[in-house]
Amino acid sequence: MYHLNACRLATLRSRTWRLLPATNLTITRQRKKSLCDVRPDEKPCFDISKVTVERGNPCHANMIRLFLYNHYWPREPSVVGLWMASDSAYLDILTDKYSNSGDRFLVFEKLDRTKESRLIGVSAAYKVFPWSIVELEDWAHFTLCKPDRTRMYFIAHCLKKSNLLNKYNVEFVYDVEVIGTDAELARRGVGKLLLDITLKHAEDLGYPVAQVIAVNHYAAKICAKCGMNLEWSMKYHDYVDRTGHQVFFPRRPHENVCVYSKFFNPSKPKVLPCLPPYL
Repeated sequence: MYHLNACRLATLRSRTWRLLPATNLTITRQRKKSLCDVRPDEKPCFDISKVTVERGNPCHANMIRLFLYNHYWPREPSVVGLWMASDSAYLDILTDKYSNSGDRFLVFEKLDRTKESRLIGVSAAYKVFPWSIVELEDWAHFTLCKPDRTRMYFIAHCLKKSNLLNKYNVEFVYDVEVIGTDAELARRGVGKLLLDITLKHAEDLGYPVAQVIAVNHYAAKICAKCGMNLEWSMKYHDYVDRTGHQVFFPRRPHENVCVYSKFFNPSKPKVLPCLPPYL
């Protein structure tokens, strides 16, 4: 009787197995996920609390120059939209200007594995006087390269249309010309940190007005987050040359150029700096 029941059970199992589809099983080893395990479409792990900000000095010139050519100019819509050459004389002059002069702030990320620091953000700011626009247009008039000449006229056009010098009746405007971050760390708070520090620096020095010509979509969002006011905006396809032809063909979402400003009230009481410890 026992053998008969065993045979019936074996026959039933064999019929059930025949009805099941064949499957290929793969054995995988599971391990604990790390914070740096991201998909290709995700951002790498980054902790903004580990960054440090330094004031630019002559020792940083070569570092800033490499950063601008690797991370800033290839993504700048007013440069890419004009198909400007990377070895352009105009870009070389601007790079030397941003690397060796002006108020520059640099953001460094400390790498725990190698105990080194790498540059992930740069800002540069300068004073713009009433005659600066005329000088820029004269420079463009005697420039033979068409993309270089077009960008000079474009920046002068933005300064004239916003007209912050007359609006606030000031002698100069503090212009933040560069807000650049590492391409891998976009939208991670580095740009806002740079602009906040630059605006705080301008307020501490008693400058009347600070402005940013936001030539890309992300710079405009950073200015809005920092509490700056939108003064003027224009679509890229509305800007034409002297013959009436469109000259800019930037990619989305960089469709507008905007001018943001922040007015520092001179009647607002200033915070006294800390006294040196030896006094």
